[in-house]
Amino acid sequence: LNYRMLTEKVFVDMTGHDAKDKAGQKRAKIFCVAYTISSSHWKTDAIRETWGQKCDGFIVASNKTDPAYNAVDIVHEGDEAYQNIWQKVRAIWAYVYDNYYEAYDWFHIGGDDLYLIVENLRLYLESEEIQVAQNGGYYLPDGNETHQTPLFLGRRFKYLGDWNKIFNSGGSGYTLNKASLKLLITELFPAHFPHLRSFAEDVMVASAFRKAGVFAFETKDDAGGERYMPFSPAHHYGYRMPTKLPIKDWYANYAIDIKFGPDHCAARSVAFHYIKPPPLMRRLHAILYHYC
Repeated sequence: LNYRMLTEKVFVDMTGHDAKDKAGQKRAKIFCVAYTISSSHWKTDAIRETWGQKCDGFIVASNKTDPAYNAVDIVHEGDEAYQNIWQKVRAIWAYVYDNYYEAYDWFHIGGDDLYLIVENLRLYLESEEIQVAQNGGYYLPDGNETHQTPLFLGRRFKYLGDWNKIFNSGGSGYTLNKASLKLLITELFPAHFPHLRSFAEDVMVASAFRKAGVFAFETKDDAGGERYMPFSPAHHYGYRMPTKLPIKDWYANYAIDIKFGPDHCAARSVAFHYIKPPPLMRRLHAILYHYC
């Protein structure tokens, strides 16, 4: 089913991407972060061999520095545990802001089982829809702007089915522009549960943004296909909404107006989650880029 989704529906828009390069257009510079722990550094080989090198900047955020894996020890409050990912991600974003804010336009974060289609992401970030949105929603930027609207892009879920608590799932990662990263670090993080121990970093980030009037941006394409996927291509190809009540499937309760089968994914999808073990990541990469 992975093969079917990636050959029948999803593709890498190399034609559109290369056309912009040949035209000499200024490209969106994307900084990517995959977070992990030292015992899982070996898993990130597949990331660096596939999509990681396509980002304009890339690091593995870890609890141990190891140049062989492009891994950086980013110290955070509390223990190194799944239940404390909120503190880990707070520290990662602070590190990215301190060291990479000036050099990049966009910043994407996710775990070590994330697969990112960087060309599609870059084209999406350069699209008229996103350029207008980060210029206040009315006009395309002309390069003389002094203000940027914060954007928070990813896969929208409603937390516990609550429409007032929409967040971007951390599974496929989420993408911030410069304005949203700066807002998060300089204004929101210092006062937003700074010492809480929680695994729900994606829910926490979204709740911080909501306090500042920044909401998870709708990232579906014109056909209603999702760009950021919380599962693998195969899962989305075969998934159907449960019909037996009460519905106990968390995904069904969290999902927002989804389609099923090949229609679920945008043709120019951006990200998939649960791409593990590493040989699967290499396999999906080979299919997408026609290496096999």
